[in-house]
Amino acid sequence: MTNGPFFFTFMQGVIAQLKQLNRVRISETYTAALRSFMIFRENQDLPLSGITSDLLLLYEAYLKNRGICMNTISFYMRILRAVYNRAVERGLIAQQHPFRHVYTGVDKTIKRAIPIKSIKALKALDLTKQLSLDFARDMFLYSFYVSCQNPSAK
Repeated sequence: MTNGPFFFTFMQGVIAQLKQLNRVRISETYTAALRSFMIFRENQDLPLSGITSDLLLLYEAYLKNRGICMNTISFYMRILRAVYNRAVERGLIAQQHPFRHVYTGVDKTIKRAIPIKSIKALKALDLTKQLSLDFARDMFLYSFYVSCQNPSAK
């Protein structure tokens, strides 16, 4: 391996900078992507020049073999690409386009929203003889109604 900036180290620096900028949620997503990549690499850091198309194809296959959905794979790849591109912008490595053969799109997902008909049926249930279920249902309905009133909570 060559000397020079190492990927894990560089990405940890990016994460620290995001935290300093109070971009906590983004830093958490970067940390999750880094953690996944580190597990794949068995904690063996590599030079920025080691981020190759072949390595990323192996990482993608690794994630697929573990049952990770394509949107999550894409999410990790886009984060790793953003970090790689930061290194390119800083002149630490020449752009080699190592992400061109891995999936970075977004698949349509199955709609998981509960139909309004089911909400109405749940509301109509007589649970007066099962107080814990009655309370749980009421809490669910309350949270449902509050989220409907506040679209930004979705």
